[in-house]
Amino acid sequence: MLLELFLICTVLLFSIGAGQNHLAPVVDLGYELYQGYYDEKYKINAYKGIRYASPPVGKLRWQVPQPPNQNRTLIIPALEYAPQCPQSLNSPGPHKPGPSGSEDCLFVNVFTPANKTNLPVMIWIHGGGYGQANGGFDPSPQIYTNDNTYIIVTIQYRLGAFGFLSSADLARSGVPNAGLHDMYFSIQWVQEHIHLFGGDPEQVTIGGESAGGGAAMLLGMAYGGADNTALFNGIIATSPFLHSQWEYDSVMPTEYYYRFAEKVGCLTDGSKTNKSILQCLVSADTVDLQTASDYVSTTAPHGQWAFLPVTDGTFIQERPTVQLLGGGRLNGMRVLSASNLNDGPDFTPQNITTEDDFKQLLSTIYPLLSKENITNILELYNIPQNTSSTLVNSNGMHPPYSTTNSGWAYGWQQAATNLYAEATFACPSYWLSDAYARKRGGKSWHYQFSVPPGQHGLDLYPLLQPVDIPDTGMDEVFRTALQRIWGNFVVSGNPTLSDAQITTEDRGNISAAGSGVWPRWRAEPGYNWMLNVNMTGGTPTTTGFVIGGVEINVTSYLSSSDESKPPLIADFKVAEGSSWEDGRGRRCQLWADLGPWIKE
Repeated sequence: MLLELFLICTVLLFSIGAGQNHLAPVVDLGYELYQGYYDEKYKINAYKGIRYASPPVGKLRWQVPQPPNQNRTLIIPALEYAPQCPQSLNSPGPHKPGPSGSEDCLFVNVFTPANKTNLPVMIWIHGGGYGQANGGFDPSPQIYTNDNTYIIVTIQYRLGAFGFLSSADLARSGVPNAGLHDMYFSIQWVQEHIHLFGGDPEQVTIGGESAGGGAAMLLGMAYGGADNTALFNGIIATSPFLHSQWEYDSVMPTEYYYRFAEKVGCLTDGSKTNKSILQCLVSADTVDLQTASDYVSTTAPHGQWAFLPVTDGTFIQERPTVQLLGGGRLNGMRVLSASNLNDGPDFTPQNITTEDDFKQLLSTIYPLLSKENITNILELYNIPQNTSSTLVNSNGMHPPYSTTNSGWAYGWQQAATNLYAEATFACPSYWLSDAYARKRGGKSWHYQFSVPPGQHGLDLYPLLQPVDIPDTGMDEVFRTALQRIWGNFVVSGNPTLSDAQITTEDRGNISAAGSGVWPRWRAEPGYNWMLNVNMTGGTPTTTGFVIGGVEINVTSYLSSSDESKPPLIADFKVAEGSSWEDGRGRRCQLWADLGPWIKE
């Protein structure tokens, strides 16, 4: 046995790369033993590829996750990320046949400061429309920026049809929202095991961006809020993705269920009453399932994924606007929510030039809207005849606003882009802030990431990369401040910066993020306080983006070694969210009122 352990450790040592000087302590989880590595640069013990559930294959497809089987014959090297879950792209694709991941993908990665105990924990849920991406990234730089005062756990969950297939047929012997159940199970895993990594299970924050932020929102709603603070206390949700959360047995998820079954070959006669469809899917080859999941997803409306969370009546009991704005119970006590300046371009067709185009898009993405609904929407999303044909980003407080112009589009194209951004990302972030501000004892903070070009996902770069990375359009002061805002929220439950954190910066206006300056969000118009996070200065640089086959040239502002050029400087300001962008609060109220028709 000693010789076996010696040989294992020798192999592990040779597997460790530069900057990973020696092995981390062995962690005994009861069912398996893992040994990660010590990252000398960040003083972090990293454990990658830790199994938290049994492989969801065969009879475990479309079932709630199960505990891992016991395997204590050897120490498992936790040096590499596990395979990603099968991927499903959004429309318009392109569709890629064949395997894109492994169904055996329910793993977590733990990054914990060395030689510390009772640390707060953040569980990071990746985005990707519930169909793409993985948990394979290293958040050590953010932990290090925050003086190694907390642990980050990144998770993987079933995606596409594997995680979000739904219908009445499936629900009879399977479970809708399998991917959400994976997330919930991983949080329970953290509660049971994080003390072995130096973490405190009573100080847990869950967080994510895009679909990850939307998932964090739904976990706050899980089981009707019955868990309260049993699993986590805080939520971070940036650009929380919410698009048409249908009932599990309604027409849209059912239609995708049958399309998927037909593509796999489990609906060959065209019958929609075949009681053995799910049995056929459970026994199907993974290549066929992965190909079908991606194919069906790429046939969804432009910019969308086919397989999304549903209202199942148990895990998710209500639509978000009902539970969040109707006084429903919630899990956790505090939230830090946000959205981006231009969240919409990546998901909007780039051919909207007239009011008729705009109305057609509305009918496509929200098929239940009535003519009266569309008339009400046009009252708040309209383009005056004198609208400038200029690409210019809004400052949120003065015209031109994002309702008519941005650095990406103008006119009806921008109206469509802004509508999608607000209905899908910005308004859900407002509703989440409202909900926790209303909860007894609850607290909400809110910000907008406004650094041009401000597209969806850009905010992750300063949050997850080293603060001193050679530039990109956000300097070290900006990056440090944003990472500390997150770190403060995880560690103390309050994201505002201390005087010491502000006065140590050598330049840039970040004082608006200070304690006593950045107020909490209150759930009443006129008091929706938020922080506008931006940069000024820099050298204009044009970058080409291709969206739906259309190339768009967008301006960013980068740092320059030429001292005659204006430097990049952080510029934070407190703003009021309901009046932001010429009355975003009114438009978010409209979307909340339209909840029964848009399924939000």
